[in-house]
Amino acid sequence: MRFVALLFVLPIALLLCGTRPSFAADPVQCAAPRELIEDEPQLPALAERFKQHKPITIVVIGGGSTAGTAPDNAYPHFLENALRQRHPDTAINVINRGVSGQTTEQMAARFTKDVYTHQPALVIWEAGTVDAVQSEDVNAFADALTTGIAAVRDHKAEIMLMDMQYNPSTVSVINFEPYLDALHQTAALEDAYMFQRFEIMKYWSEGSVFDFNDVPKEKRASLAREFYKCLGERLADAVEFAAR
Repeated sequence: MRFVALLFVLPIALLLCGTRPSFAADPVQCAAPRELIEDEPQLPALAERFKQHKPITIVVIGGGSTAGTAPDNAYPHFLENALRQRHPDTAINVINRGVSGQTTEQMAARFTKDVYTHQPALVIWEAGTVDAVQSEDVNAFADALTTGIAAVRDHKAEIMLMDMQYNPSTVSVINFEPYLDALHQTAALEDAYMFQRFEIMKYWSEGSVFDFNDVPKEKRASLAREFYKCLGERLADAVEFAAR
């Protein structure tokens, strides 16, 4: 179990043992069902900034899968690229504040330094993986989420939540379900947009878009980059929908 736990705090290129697309992964070929991307809560302040072409700062805070293997090889980087392509007349800056191995409560503790100083219009919070790996108290996990969401809103930013990664080789040994349930229930109670990374990755895995197992070591970095690009594109879809 300790070995599995260590795997989960590593960047995705190692966590997934690489990715192997069954075809070149571009925004069309790595699409996902609308119901996995679109959620009810809206981001009206962000929508207004897009409409008026005002500068937009987005802070993405999370764990090792957010930090990625390098700043230009992580999904926040590709999110920024996708949004800039869709809004060429708007200055968009996506700041990556991923740190490996932190629980949700530990992430929230660094909001003052890593989030609020940037005065973001939107905060995307990826949470839950380390909590599940370490079997943290589920109620404490939910409380940390609720408190963190309120604090972000108190600082005049909107928020989007992102759930855990899916990997068929680890879901059988890590009990994600209570944490997924708590995350989604908290999002519903707090009217926070929920980006369903877990189900999107499961959809890609079961549809052979990406194979999350048994990829040769020499192919891991380049193929992980393709996965991150797809994830960034789909996250951009969610941001666009929420800011409709």
